[in-house]
Amino acid sequence: MKYVRIITLATSFLVPLLATAQGAFEDVIETLEDSIDIVIIFLFLVATVVFLWGVVRYISAGGDEEKTKEARQMIIWGVIFLAVMVAVWGFVNIVLDFIFGVETSPAIPGPGDVPKQ
Repeated sequence: MKYVRIITLATSFLVPLLATAQGAFEDVIETLEDSIDIVIIFLFLVATVVFLWGVVRYISAGGDEEKTKEARQMIIWGVIFLAVMVAVWGFVNIVLDFIFGVETSPAIPGPGDVPKQ
């Protein structure tokens, strides 16, 4: 019963979005895409910083095995995080392209797209 109330309350707030003008859905999807792109870029930056900080710590370890081991772990986690972010970025683009029909990459111009002079 508690979940029914939560779902009812949530849908009552979302209904006005569905009742707006015709282009509102596309605007919502575009805003969502822009927001996700910003978050993914930020997470790419964090992963790159973790990786590079691990490299710096590895170089500055000076042969100390404990510091080398910690730095190697940072490098490994940075690489794993980068790989996960690439996968998430690809998944988001696939979902946006196939489900919502949003072009995530620039379209190849065709013969009718050349401006006439």
